[in-house]
Amino acid sequence: MKAAPAKASAVKVAPPKAAPAKASAVKGAPPKTLTKGATGKAATSKAAASASPLDTPAKIRPIEQAVGVSSDAVARRTGKSWAEWFALLDAAGAAELDHKGIVAVLAQRHGVGPWWQQMVTVAYEQARGKNGKQASDDGFQVDIVKTLELPLAKLFRLWAEPSERNKWLADDRFSIHKATASKSIRARWGRGMSRIDVDFCEKGPTKSQVTVQHNRIETSDAAEQMKAYWAKKISALEAFLITRL
Repeated sequence: MKAAPAKASAVKVAPPKAAPAKASAVKGAPPKTLTKGATGKAATSKAAASASPLDTPAKIRPIEQAVGVSSDAVARRTGKSWAEWFALLDAAGAAELDHKGIVAVLAQRHGVGPWWQQMVTVAYEQARGKNGKQASDDGFQVDIVKTLELPLAKLFRLWAEPSERNKWLADDRFSIHKATASKSIRARWGRGMSRIDVDFCEKGPTKSQVTVQHNRIETSDAAEQMKAYWAKKISALEAFLITRL
């Protein structure tokens, strides 16, 4: 939530009659006045500028395993990681192909051997939910950690209660399906298979920490976008807290 900078209306000071065309500064002249409605915007801009960095830089973690095989292992044997194979198959339209069609793409376009044709195909089908199963470690993961000057119970309410959350995170894609008071929130993201885990930890009587873990992000580009998104929203939360002080 990036606040627009406040616009100040110009205050014109008429020069004395005997003074030259360029008027000197008038000691004690009244300050410039803000336009109507600018006071709140100015406070928000000041709060945003005062927001502190995240506890640790936002992180993106790639898919590490599929069908019981690590991403490093499949890269050593086939020359590509799971994320790279999934991206290539997406680009080839594999999401619309049956099992044999995906195998054919791997064999004819990429020269993959028979055993790895099957392994990569099954892993892709699980990752995309084509066979009724969803890989639990599918996609990319974004991690955000932030400590705030706020008691734990109040921080939890700012996430759990829609009327409070909408003041800094007004996004219909965030849909809570399970919440444990002052401990955790589990949420869906949009209509896809992406999921969000929000965990809370008390750091003192007036200080608490929130960890946001956005899971099952399909591509690295989307993960980069969500990394920036959550960093921005956490800054918006902190700015909102500053304006309430």
